[in-house]
Amino acid sequence: MTKALNTREKLLSHGRRLLWSQGYSPVSLRQIAKAADVDVALISRYFGGKMGLFDATLVDAFDDPSALATSPQQLMDMMTQLFVSAPRACDEPSVVRMILSNAHDDDVGEKVRNLTHDSFYTPLLSIIGCPARTALFMSVLLGISVVEKTIKLPDYPAPSTAAYEAQLRHMMQAALSYSGETQ
Repeated sequence: MTKALNTREKLLSHGRRLLWSQGYSPVSLRQIAKAADVDVALISRYFGGKMGLFDATLVDAFDDPSALATSPQQLMDMMTQLFVSAPRACDEPSVVRMILSNAHDDDVGEKVRNLTHDSFYTPLLSIIGCPARTALFMSVLLGISVVEKTIKLPDYPAPSTAAYEAQLRHMMQAALSYSGETQ
């Protein structure tokens, strides 16, 4: 890897970690450059500025194999596998963390909400077929992530346990079987 590519990758990696975990507005270019151990001017050189770097972190952010599901049951199976097997010890913030840290931001909130709608909600809706059930399904996925990574409820089962998988499946099934108001 050339020095330029290495520098770009370092900026992208540290930018993703900081911007996704702390939010866009609170993080300065200097913080990102310091974390990457490069000159701050290189952010503008490689990405055109902070917004360009943030945009680069969003490329492939919502690439998720669950979008390939052909039925709600297959979607539930794929999401269960994804949640059960997801690495948890890494320093890399999840897409859920990025959404929670940035969806309310004055500078990038609308972009994040639109991307979440277009790249997460819309593919799920095409599989699930009902807006209300899709919204509930997304709520389950986002809620599980918040409980596990942010609130860290002490009595919530560990992801490696059968109880975790059973509770996750139960909540997803409840969302998918909702029969109330759909508007």
